[in-house]
Parts: sequence; C-alpha cells; structure tokens
Amino acid sequence: MSKLVFIHGAGENHKVWTYQTNRFPDSLAIDLPGHPDGEGENTIEGYATFVDGFLAQKRLSSVVLAGHSMGGAIVLKLALEAPSYLRGIVLVATGAKLRVTPFILEGIKTDYANATKLIMDYAFSPETSDWLRERSLIELQRIRPEVVLGDFEACDKFDRMKDIQRIRTPSLIICGSEDKLTPVKYSEYLSRNISGSRLVVIQGAGHMVMIEKPDHVNAAIETFVNELARFAKTD
Repeated sequence: MSKLVFIHGAGENHKVWTYQTNRFPDSLAIDLPGHPDGEGENTIEGYATFVDGFLAQKRLSSVVLAGHSMGGAIVLKLALEAPSYLRGIVLVATGAKLRVTPFILEGIKTDYANATKLIMDYAFSPETSDWLRERSLIELQRIRPEVVLGDFEACDKFDRMKDIQRIRTPSLIICGSEDKLTPVKYSEYLSRNISGSRLVVIQGAGHMVMIEKPDHVNAAIETFVNELARFAKTD
C-alpha cells in the first residue's frame, strides 16, 4: 500500500489536513519551512526541493502525494520530474497557473490583519460555519507576514500550463463548486490536460474543500488509493 503524504497550501500548516490524517491513520502531513517555524521560500521550486528531500530522508518508496492550492503546485512540479517514489497524485483546489490578485499581495505588505481576513473571506463558501472560519484565520495569522507573502509570490510566479501534458502519474483532481480562489475551470483544465485523470467537483464547497466537506474529499481519496492498490497487484 502506498503512503499518503499531504502538503498544505499558502499560509497554512499540517493541521489543515486533520480530517484526512484522522481518516487515513497511516498518512503523513508535512509542515513546509516557515509554517510556522523557520524561513519560508518564495518559489514553488524551493518548496518542492524541500518536500523531495523530506521524502528521501523518510526513505519512502511508494507515495501518493496530495497537495492543496500551493501544495498542489508543489505536487505538479514533482510529478513533472517523475521521481521513482511517486505512485499517484491528488490535486486539491489548485491549478497549472496560480496568479494572485495584486491587492492581496499589497495587502499582506501593508495591512496583514485585514489581508488575512480578506483571504479567509475568499477561501470559504457562504455555507461555512463561523467557527471554522475563525479557527482557520487564527492558524493563518500564526504564520509570519513575510512567509505568507513569499507563499503568494511563489503562487503568482507558478505557471506550468504548457507542460502538464507530460504528467503520466495517476491523478485525482478535487475542487469545490464555489471556489473563488482557484475556480472550477482551473481543475477542469488540469483534467483535460493530464491523461487519465479523474475530476471530482464537490458541491457547496469553496477553496478549503478538504475541511468544508471532509467526508466527500475522504471518500474520493479512498476510492483513488484503493484503485491504485488494485492496479499494483495486477502488474
């Protein structure tokens, strides 16, 4: 059985995957540098190098790598390099290109408190509870402004629209129907351009789909991982 490894997005930490690591107890959620300790990066390449080194240190030989938003960009970067340990990828609320609205970048520099509130406003569907929004805001504000700025700068520079067609790793793509930060069309583009991929659109969820609708996300991941295991047995 492959090891599920989860990578969080910009301004997040491993806790964003709590519903998934509880459901898949043998899985692992990584904290990227600076989240909240240490220095962050400002390129997807820098974070991908960290993840690759982390997995090598753990000596994992069969990995299903799941990433949310910026984490999904990291997963795409690694999938394009096709490391031998990679058995499957799960792309959650992400895209082949992740342009960031300029007023978010400027807001992080000039008024971090309000910028983080704005990010949270965009991140959730209107149906999401105030409690979940507040907890997520607290976690975001634990990350230093310069690290969050670096994260969003990394996203803004990321663009693999012209070469994701090279990915041959089995792929599951998940998005929320009400995602304002990485709209459904981003996931549809991934689905059209990654051969054999499967797209799951979860109704009533926003950008934080894995905590808004965890049961739906977990069911999709479980089906995907089980299929990979069955295929591995027939090889």
